[in-house]
Amino acid sequence: MQKQNINFLFCNHPLYPKKVDEDYIEEYEAAREQHPCALFSFEDMEQGELSLFGDSISGLTIYRGWMMKPEMYQQFYSLLEERGIVLINTPEEYNRYHLLPGWYEDFSAVTAMSVWETEGELENILRESRSLKGSYIVKDYVKSRKHEWQDACFIHDIEDVADATKIIGNFVERQGDSLTGGIVLRKFENLRRLGNHEKSGMPISEEYRVFIYKGQILKVDDYWSTTCEASISEDEYAWIQSLVKKIKSNFVTMDLARKKDGTLMVMELGDGQVSGLQQVEAKEFYELVGRICDNKTLKSGFYI
Repeated sequence: MQKQNINFLFCNHPLYPKKVDEDYIEEYEAAREQHPCALFSFEDMEQGELSLFGDSISGLTIYRGWMMKPEMYQQFYSLLEERGIVLINTPEEYNRYHLLPGWYEDFSAVTAMSVWETEGELENILRESRSLKGSYIVKDYVKSRKHEWQDACFIHDIEDVADATKIIGNFVERQGDSLTGGIVLRKFENLRRLGNHEKSGMPISEEYRVFIYKGQILKVDDYWSTTCEASISEDEYAWIQSLVKKIKSNFVTMDLARKKDGTLMVMELGDGQVSGLQQVEAKEFYELVGRICDNKTLKSGFYI
């Protein structure tokens, strides 16, 4: 059976439609060495219109670009499908791993305890917090404001209602229309700390990003540092592989962190199409994808 090629679809530059977005130049150039690549206007798609540029593509395609709210991804998927372009992850799978409530139950034993509400309302999450104790992080279903650590992310004592109300309120106000899903409170875990962010004061910990493609670990790499190799033991790698078996999607990322006691925990999962490469070199990443496009059959949705 011949190797199945995969197309890639990138956001274009908002001012120059036939050029890739500046933030994706390196990825685009690396992908083009082995794969057909097209561009589309993210701004047009926000208005419900699909504008395509670059290579003419059809068949199975991986999107590499900015996060989309679930309703936008659904429309994006449908409009592409009408043109014979099928994204590797269905809207259902995008939601499952892009939004915390979609993946939390399967990984609750190995991630931070979390509670959430569904409407983005401060009063709702304050009710959910009444039985909680200790330190928490506030976020929505997708993102926190970790670079505003002190006043819109970290709650030192959730039982301090005045402070918790202020921090959560700041988060909701600053997220504005970008708030996705509802408000989430995640138990703050003591991690092996590498330092603090020089501007925000946010703690920087030993973290790893795992790219999972076709049910296989594509790459494990250090999340923050460009100078350190990922220090994952053989037993830890086997543990990660056991977690991968829970995943039902072609392309996902899993972020891990090392706790103070030395064990690893799951921090987040995400749809791989909208996850940054972090410290992985673009050329290496697309070479790895090319190698794994072997005689396994891929389809939109979970692979067989």
